[in-house]
Amino acid sequence: MTRLELIDRIKKICVELSGQTVDAAHYVINNADEIPFHSMREVARRAKIQPVSLVRLAQKLGLAGYGELRQQFIDTTPERHQRDRQSVNRNVLSAQTLIAEMGKSPGLKAFVDSFFATEQAIVEQARTHLSEERLESAVELLARAPKVYVIGRRTAFTPAFTLAYTLQKARPNIVLLDTPGGAPEGALDDIQPDDAFVAVTFAPFNRLVQRLTEKASLSGARVIAITDSFAAPISKFAGPLHFVAQTAGRAFPESTLGAIAIANILAALTISRLGEVAQRRIRENERFLVNSGEYLLSGAPKRRGRPSKSN
Repeated sequence: MTRLELIDRIKKICVELSGQTVDAAHYVINNADEIPFHSMREVARRAKIQPVSLVRLAQKLGLAGYGELRQQFIDTTPERHQRDRQSVNRNVLSAQTLIAEMGKSPGLKAFVDSFFATEQAIVEQARTHLSEERLESAVELLARAPKVYVIGRRTAFTPAFTLAYTLQKARPNIVLLDTPGGAPEGALDDIQPDDAFVAVTFAPFNRLVQRLTEKASLSGARVIAITDSFAAPISKFAGPLHFVAQTAGRAFPESTLGAIAIANILAALTISRLGEVAQRRIRENERFLVNSGEYLLSGAPKRRGRPSKSN
């Protein structure tokens, strides 16, 4: 079914609806592009209706609830199937696009301006996909879980490392699943049902990240996913804690700015939630780094040489 066919189905049943269910139908018809990106409560807030009206609309369409209705809009998202086909060749396609654009560009400044405008748009789009409800749930999990595991491979490693590094400054028991020895699964042997597992993966989705996420989920851990597609297979483990950030920009091979922005907001909100506990840990960490000589500080006293022996 195409997006237009889905909307046409909703239009046809409008005459059978009443009350706020009619308002729900009209909002969905007129704002179809928003539906894949927002929770039921967020759509209801924007439409100024009760969330149950969206449930009734979905049921009128023969669906179990709003989740199925939203999934149908996700499945009919424009360019989704094209992106899936192209993702395995994204490095080649990104390089071809960059070379072609530089050849057509009227100058370096124009290319730079366009590059930064695209990157800013990626961050803005990541922002529009967020909802307070999901952020609250994710932050509560990151703040309270006994242990937090984080994984991301290849380009997805950057936002994964950003989140793990920042959280480690604010709270203990943060585990970044890196693979210098080739056995990242070993760290999951002791994962517990109350732990959190954060997975970052972009299309074409990483098989190892998928398998380790499944292992964590089967162990009872709560999963948070950061991907570039609502159709990511990993979403079935994350459920509502699935955050989406576009990666298709001018960067090679893909832009990670949206995912990094999500990692940063999750870390910032977690630090805020932890309060004085996080502040004390961060203060002690910074004191250690300064005293260890990690930083080049202006005005720092020069190290004295050894005093010469007297004759």
